[in-house]
Amino acid sequence: MKAIIIYISTYQGNTQKVAQAMANELSAMLVTIEEAENIDLSKFDLIGLGSAINFAQHHKKLLHFVEASDFKNRNVFIFSTRCRPFLGKYHQILKRRLLEKGTHLIGEFSCKGYDRTGPWITMDGYNKARPNAMDLFKARLFVAKMRRKAHPLATFAKSKKQIVEKIENIFIYQAPSNSNKIAGRIALLNITTCIHCMKCIQSCPMHVFEIKESENTKTILPIGERNCIQCQKCAVNCPSDSIYIHETFMNGIRIALREVVSDKLQGAYNI
Repeated sequence: MKAIIIYISTYQGNTQKVAQAMANELSAMLVTIEEAENIDLSKFDLIGLGSAINFAQHHKKLLHFVEASDFKNRNVFIFSTRCRPFLGKYHQILKRRLLEKGTHLIGEFSCKGYDRTGPWITMDGYNKARPNAMDLFKARLFVAKMRRKAHPLATFAKSKKQIVEKIENIFIYQAPSNSNKIAGRIALLNITTCIHCMKCIQSCPMHVFEIKESENTKTILPIGERNCIQCQKCAVNCPSDSIYIHETFMNGIRIALREVVSDKLQGAYNI
């Protein structure tokens, strides 16, 4: 998945720290507003837009950039750093402009940032040392969630689909208007776009994936998906975005119960 983080950070570097943490998590291109003006955003699957909050809204340069750019049908999340304890309605103006452009706005993030303006000068600044390590950790968790929400199989996981064939006791599904063949119900694997790089097999601690060969055909299947612990290692390492872990509350309960009553999960886990 190709991602880009576009930001403006003009004061204490607060927003730049958050943007850098997000870019590191997504392996995304990190650019300033000025640099983004010369980039074709249609090439990206996920776009992040952020700035500090200035006078109860995002920076004017960011708002102008949104007005001048095409975000129709693009997966976008927004973020900010702020002085006050609560976010309130600070994101409303940017959100409204994006939605008016037909954007898929999939999430928003904000954290406190160091401020040494106005009355805060007398106490040498407010929100000292923010954003801190915990703020940046939360930023990384947030964009990991955004990556899952923007995944091409996220919609498929919740759509009505039909069984088209069966391989090694694994059902293969298709959804209306979708020519891809998807294996599995928990660890969804697009066998149409899979490039057989084996990274899912190598990275999965629970040995969920296996390769099956017949004549001249090679297929990777989530044979052991019942053992999936939703760690996302396979999805993160897949270069063709062919894997999507369908995270649900019930799957979480299933994992917890199996850990309590069975040593199979613990025995399978690679320490």
